[in-house]
Amino acid sequence: MVHNVATSGRRCMAPFQTPRRSGRGVSGRPRPQINMQAKAGKKNKVAEDVLITAPIQVQGQEQLTPVEKLQMAPFWSTFCGTSNGAWQGVQAAFSPMTGEAEPVGIDNRGEPVLDVRTITLEARELEDDDDRVVRKSLRAASAQALRDIATQEEWEEEMISSEEDGLVFFDGGTYSRGPSSLLTDEDFPDGGGDLLQADKDRLERQLSLETSTSEGGDEAGVTEDEVIRAEADVGGDGGLNRRVWLLEQCLAWGGEHRLRLRLTIAAFPGDDELEVEVLRIAVLRETWQCLAEDDSPACVADPSQVLPEVSTGTRSQPRDLKGSWKVFDVSASPVPDDAASGEEPGTVLVYFSSETAQEWGPGRGDPGDHGGAFWLPGNALLELRMVPPVSRGAAGDAQEGMETERQGRGLCISFHWLVNERTLVGLQREYSAEGMLMEVRSRTAVKGGWVGGRM
Repeated sequence: MVHNVATSGRRCMAPFQTPRRSGRGVSGRPRPQINMQAKAGKKNKVAEDVLITAPIQVQGQEQLTPVEKLQMAPFWSTFCGTSNGAWQGVQAAFSPMTGEAEPVGIDNRGEPVLDVRTITLEARELEDDDDRVVRKSLRAASAQALRDIATQEEWEEEMISSEEDGLVFFDGGTYSRGPSSLLTDEDFPDGGGDLLQADKDRLERQLSLETSTSEGGDEAGVTEDEVIRAEADVGGDGGLNRRVWLLEQCLAWGGEHRLRLRLTIAAFPGDDELEVEVLRIAVLRETWQCLAEDDSPACVADPSQVLPEVSTGTRSQPRDLKGSWKVFDVSASPVPDDAASGEEPGTVLVYFSSETAQEWGPGRGDPGDHGGAFWLPGNALLELRMVPPVSRGAAGDAQEGMETERQGRGLCISFHWLVNERTLVGLQREYSAEGMLMEVRSRTAVKGGWVGGRM
């Protein structure tokens, strides 16, 4: 079940929540029926676009080719090569309650801004057995300010290890990051315990990477705001055994363009399904600039190549996706690793491919018990959909060994990018009702089909 949460200062307000099937909250008291219609009908005053709807419907599906196991998985070295260099970008954040843009930083006048300029340097590093991508980032309210501080400010640093838990990458630079388990088997006291504190510390560190740099280089106010947000998100969980995670979905297109989603969610076990709260939505649009070395500002944030703002871009609408699509999927599923040594059995990713013809239509009803869709600027779409258990072996022996008998609904997080009128790329990250990662899919869809046989 998906919930939306808006954060204000140190208070955590729930503007709307979907009722549990039992009709009662965690405390056993009846859960109030919240009016979803007002939120679902929220529209942009300028373009009259729908911002939040029910998930799109797959009204029909035909298997064009059987599910096939890929003989060769994507190479880490190739993935590192596609990300290496300097990426110029624009970042914006959107309210989980309304879908509208919300401030992400301040300018030199102390005014809130909806978009911040970013520069990210990525390079591969090998140290002993640790093979990783080192990501260094700067943020400012304008491209010129970003260039001015490139040699003065301390760059924020983030590591992406080849052995990172839950990391799945594909050819072309597309990748999905997140935990392999959204839940924990350990119990901890209400509002306390080492696990909850660890969540708070981890989220604060991760959210610090989202912090924008003001034009004057003073980011204290923004940093404090992000820490407050983290405290509100992770603070007393009301006995829900809630875990907070920052997931990242990156869609690459053409080798020089990518769209990154950084989604903060809280997950906790429900009566018979996974329960999820959406806490924060951030989108970063980037263009590859050059090969940069040692934080060189030579091609950092060229003011002559200013990217359009993310917060005010065009939003795709349900009608844009309605129709027939030919879909090519490459999926990765974790399966037991028979070769793993040690007491705890490990897992290894096995990749599959398939092609289907699908008929897409607008979602039915309001966002709520079955999930919701956020129609974001830049023709991006974020969907959170509750999904029933699916037998992974139904298409044949390709996925032999996967669990086939599960109870309750899980969660599928989809991030799509309509790169033009007829082409969509996407990522889907699916978890079981127990919060375990089941599958990650990289998708390319063509409206009406393609010419020349298989993609």
